[in-house]
This record gives sequence, C-alpha cells and structure tokens, in this order.
Amino acid sequence: MKLFFNKHKKTLLNILLLFVFLIALSFITLLILNAFGIVFYDDGPQFNTELFDSFKSSWYGWVIILLFQVVITILLCFVPGVSMAFIMLIQTLYKQPWTAFAIASLGVFISSLFMYLVGRFGGYKVCKKILGENDCEKASNLLNKGAIFFPFMMMFPMFPDDALIMIAGTLKMSLKWFIPSIIIGRGIGIAAIVFGFSSIPYDKFTTPWHWIIFIAACAVCIAIVFYLAYLFNKFLHRREKTKSNEEISH
Repeated sequence: MKLFFNKHKKTLLNILLLFVFLIALSFITLLILNAFGIVFYDDGPQFNTELFDSFKSSWYGWVIILLFQVVITILLCFVPGVSMAFIMLIQTLYKQPWTAFAIASLGVFISSLFMYLVGRFGGYKVCKKILGENDCEKASNLLNKGAIFFPFMMMFPMFPDDALIMIAGTLKMSLKWFIPSIIIGRGIGIAAIVFGFSSIPYDKFTTPWHWIIFIAACAVCIAIVFYLAYLFNKFLHRREKTKSNEEISH
C-alpha cells in the first residue's frame, strides 16, 4: 500500500486537489445562485425556475455564464473533456441553438487565446507543469509535423486540444494562423454538438427501443469520428516517415 502511494503520490494529490476544488466551486456556485434568488431555502432547497430563465436571458447572465465557462475551462485544462462538458451544458441551458453556439464559441475562443498566451510567455516548462509531460510531448510531436494540420487537429476529439494550443504558444505560432484555426476548427466541433443535439427529437422517444437505436447511432457516429482522426494521425506519421526517408536519401 505504501509503495502504491509513493508511486502514484502526484496523481492522488492531483485527484484530491481536484475534488476539493470541485466542492469549493459547488459551494461558491450555490452562494451566487442564492444571492440572485435562483436557489432559496423553504423546508429544503428550492429552485426558482422562472427567475433562472430571466437571469440566463439577461446580459449579465450571459456574462456570468461565459466567465464561468472560461475560468473553469482554463483551471481544469488538464482534465479531458471539460470543454465539451461545458458546451453540452450551455446547449442544455439555452434552447435556442444559435444563442448556445454563440456563447460556447466565444467562451472556447477566449479560453483558447488565454492558454496560447500562457504557452507563449510561460514557455514549455510552464506547460509541462500544468498539463503533464506526456501530453506536452505528444502535442509537440504533432505540431512539429506542420502548422498546416493545426486546424484539422482542433476538429477531432482524439487530439489533446488544450496541450496543442499551449504548445502552439511555445512555438510562437502566428496569431494570423492561430485565430482562424481556432474559430474554424473548434467552431465546427461546437456546431456539431450544439446543432446536433438540438435536432434530436427527444419527445418522440417513447419506447426503450427508441433510446437503444439513438445510443447505437451515437456510438456509430463517435466511432466514425475517431476512425477519421485515426486515419488523419496515420497520414501524419506516414508523411513524417516519407520526409525522413527523403532527407536520408539526400
């Protein structure tokens, strides 16, 4: 047991810190919701749905949700899937797809730009401390294949997008290339989530078979996306190998 603890001490400490952070974040969120009257206590916790709908439709509600998304995405950038989870949350909160798409896209763009600046001014050592050595090395190897592939990597969940963004900063990728890559690459991914989920007729799922078919279809789509990402990654390796052989031959 002691040997296991010593071997995984850093990982266990990170998990503990994450757990404490999530508890603190939940507590702060409840305080904010209580301050706005969205959550109140009357023989137990009560949720004011009408006030919450009014809050999230107001300009300050948009700003708070946007800031919440940006801050949490940046602080938990080392946790896989955080950005996607927030996109799905925003899509659930806002029934209008274009509103959800606009808020999610703006949040992703701001957090991506911030992480790029961290990489650019903090350097590789800072990125390694935040994300871990494995993700940084993988991202470095991928970006060394050519910046032309960066926007395509932003489209697929197989690639470590946060690490790629930070390493792009350390490599001083031009903002003229970085910004359009984020807007187009991650924009396509956000659109797929927001508009894809908005077009699903959940109210017509009246039998277990409807849900089984839906889950199977989602599984097939996910498998296709990962297969395309696998083919793209294979293409990058083949291109790198060809380039190495040409350099050797010369």
